[in-house]
Amino acid sequence: MTSDPYVTVTVPQSTLARTRVLKGADNPEWNERFIIPMAHPLTELEINVKDDDLLGAEVIGTTKFLAQKIATGERITGWFPLIGSSGKPPKPTTAIHIDMKFTPCEENPLYKQSLASDPEQGGVRHTYFPMRKGNKVTLYQDAHVPDGMLPKIELDDGKVFNQGKCWEDLCYAISEAHHMIYIAGWSVFHKVKLVREPTRPLPRGGDLNLGELLKYKSEEGVRVLLLVWDDKTSDKFGIRKVGVMQTHDEETLKFFKHSSVMCVLAGRYAASKLGYFKQKARVLLCILVL
Repeated sequence: MTSDPYVTVTVPQSTLARTRVLKGADNPEWNERFIIPMAHPLTELEINVKDDDLLGAEVIGTTKFLAQKIATGERITGWFPLIGSSGKPPKPTTAIHIDMKFTPCEENPLYKQSLASDPEQGGVRHTYFPMRKGNKVTLYQDAHVPDGMLPKIELDDGKVFNQGKCWEDLCYAISEAHHMIYIAGWSVFHKVKLVREPTRPLPRGGDLNLGELLKYKSEEGVRVLLLVWDDKTSDKFGIRKVGVMQTHDEETLKFFKHSSVMCVLAGRYAASKLGYFKQKARVLLCILVL
């Protein structure tokens, strides 16, 4: 049977690497190399071969490596059998060739003294995003904190740290966007009110909830894209729209239907077509505004 296979390297709740999909390959050869930073609590590392499909990905077979063995730093190489859902290989000869070696951070000269170990690079090598100039990082205690609630934090230069208001700043950033608004989130609910206790004059559209504000900006010509986690415990037929984890994904999708806002529901990572998607509520929202 012809398949469209690809390989993933996974630990619990995270996919660390993924190869390209080889269309219609009976004996696939990827020949891809990855450098994977490892900072995950785990007992096993999984290598999964999957069949790409329009309705989801079906696992062809899996091979596992004990973290204890990997941590020794010995080179692991050779052909390893792929075990299917039945507990046996799909075919007697189904296997994958792997060559890997773990290098502890303290033995890597590039990481011993952080950036000082690698001055030519100007940043940490092999990170997901390169270092860029002109960035600004703002730290928040919480999404919304009333004035006077938090203790003062004195800085080294004698100044006092200014406690920002995350929801308020997000509202201003979205309201003042000129080109694009990209939102990826575990829980994105269109009825969320960004500003509950305004401490400064609201921007144009600042009195709207999130969904209405995004529609408003989209009608102004701003490109608005939403990638929302697909909670498999909710459905679009009105019986369980909220979902067990109260993500309201189906309600949000319906709200933006037939609008100029593009909203897509997506799972955490590919699983079987009938699989149950489980997600921990920790990474909540990522917003890119320009």
